[in-house]
Amino acid sequence: MTEKMDFKNTIQDTVVAYFDLEFCNERISRHNVPIAIGVSYRLGEKEIGTYDALIWYSDEVKLWQEQLDYIGYSEGLLQQKGKTMEQVTKELFDCHEKYQPEYYISFGKQDEDLLKKFVSQSLLAWTFCDAIQFLPKELSMKYDISLEKYAYICQITFVHEFDPLEDARSLGTIVFRVLKGQTDEARRREVAEEYNKKMFLIEYQNKKQAYEYLSALGELTPRQRDKLESHRSYLNKNHKQYLIYTEE
Repeated sequence: MTEKMDFKNTIQDTVVAYFDLEFCNERISRHNVPIAIGVSYRLGEKEIGTYDALIWYSDEVKLWQEQLDYIGYSEGLLQQKGKTMEQVTKELFDCHEKYQPEYYISFGKQDEDLLKKFVSQSLLAWTFCDAIQFLPKELSMKYDISLEKYAYICQITFVHEFDPLEDARSLGTIVFRVLKGQTDEARRREVAEEYNKKMFLIEYQNKKQAYEYLSALGELTPRQRDKLESHRSYLNKNHKQYLIYTEE
């Protein structure tokens, strides 16, 4: 996160731009290329404006067709209706001047990094924040969770269909409700337990595999013996919990 979330107590009076980028891998290099953008400009929970566009970055860029198919876009549509990054940049700056948002918030820093990389002007004057850096803390969650799970906790309907404007709108509602404490505690506990279980099982399986690997080596270095004992201790300590989770 670029800056402390000092608008938490004044979010009702703060203009925020929630944004999302859709991107596709280039066919050869597999580098990410932006193909669509959506921005929801909000004053508190009220949307005061939007910006969205398809993006056609370059005729020289060959997009990965399998990924386009998965996210529901076509190269022909992007080439026909997509705007250049120069056009997108101009329109984004026009919207910035019109709505004067104090923050730009995305769900994950990758969107911020891609926007800064591909726009044709510097964005150093804009203040960016990654919602992943503060949403879990606000909800006392140990792990990052999906946007769909945040929507569930906030009692809003959201299905991720790779529509950047709808994603941005959902993010705006989620951030507002979380910061204002408008969440469902029973749902929060449900999701927290779901992720605690998921991450515990992943860690347990990783420790078990590492233990079995070291056990099969035979002669071990002192460092390997220490790791073996550490894994053994962890597995013994958490075996009952593992059985409970796997038998549910």
